[in-house]
Amino acid sequence: MPNPKTLVMKFGGTSVGSAQAMSAAAQIVRTARAEWPRVVVVTSAISGATNLLLDSATRAAVGDISQLADAEKTLYASHAAIANALIPEAGKCANTIAEIENLIALFMDLCRAIAMIGEVSPRTLDAVASLGERMSVRLLAAIINVGGLAAKALDASE
Repeated sequence: MPNPKTLVMKFGGTSVGSAQAMSAAAQIVRTARAEWPRVVVVTSAISGATNLLLDSATRAAVGDISQLADAEKTLYASHAAIANALIPEAGKCANTIAEIENLIALFMDLCRAIAMIGEVSPRTLDAVASLGERMSVRLLAAIINVGGLAAKALDASE
């Protein structure tokens, strides 16, 4: 039996950068799934997240962590606002936000480690930058699930 055809869809940062945009992206995925046996969705970080993550890591490399608490609040607020707007079931919303909080905590730990070492390698910058996509994919998968379509967030390493 041949493998079913797979549609791969990619959403950029502005396509998932607000509750309205994230909702539209989820609807596009649901519509595509009605026509395709398998759909794989790749998503960028929400608008502004990658720049914020990389700027924070770069500043930490020279010992400047003064904006780190603000970066943490911004990341949390932007992701939680989308989750709260689009995931009506309180438990699922809380679980999604908790997963994102864990990734934000990892970001904070990485930046503090970068500041202690006083330098940031390309590999470490990649790890920091990937956190935006890792947050966004969890959010998008949870929102797709709200519409009744089973979706699972996977990191590229999985």
